[in-house]
Amino acid sequence: MTKLLISVKNVEESQVARYAGVDLIDLKDPAVGALGALDIDTVRQIVNEVNGSALVSATVGEGHATIEALTDDIALYASLGVDIVKISVSELFQQADFFSKIVQLTSQGIKVVTVFFADNELDFGLIPHLQKSGCYGAMLDTQLKQSSLLAAQPIETLRGFVSVCAENKLVSGLAGSVNKQHVGALKGLNPGFIGMRGGVCHQHDRTSELVYEQIAEVKAMLLYCNAASD
Repeated sequence: MTKLLISVKNVEESQVARYAGVDLIDLKDPAVGALGALDIDTVRQIVNEVNGSALVSATVGEGHATIEALTDDIALYASLGVDIVKISVSELFQQADFFSKIVQLTSQGIKVVTVFFADNELDFGLIPHLQKSGCYGAMLDTQLKQSSLLAAQPIETLRGFVSVCAENKLVSGLAGSVNKQHVGALKGLNPGFIGMRGGVCHQHDRTSELVYEQIAEVKAMLLYCNAASD
């Protein structure tokens, strides 16, 4: 079954997402890039508001200068009560001790999801290393939001990503300027999650506000697609 991830930027949006039946409420600041981190107080408020009624993930931002800076942020956001912490593929992954440092976190029960950017060069050879280091999952997203995931990469590449994740027992996610028109095609690949923000925002502007009716419509479409594939 494919579940629905919706990114939110404040407590009010988390309520909208929760009432619409979203499976994973994803915390990020759309004003500061593809994986902009929300401030600590907002994350804490949202976790308290959701109160276990849905899974909550949070991004830790991009551009960490050192592995220590990244792992400190992962531990910090996990300590706020989020279920999943999202990080992006970066040059840090090439450092010799990167995955051993990640193991120190995942061995404590922290669920880490790594985000690959579809508009950059993709190295799915990293995925087995994610599995060995105890990561929970991997997502394919777009860093630049001018075009959708399906425009950034051919469908066979997306299919290959989901397949490699499954082979390595990682939960997979597909996102990146995705809207309701993409639900059928993406569900056909059977990812663990389909993620949206701009596609369910006012005027499809990811920096604008979420629209309950649009989220509910996408959720209903996904439920229908899941039932049809059973």
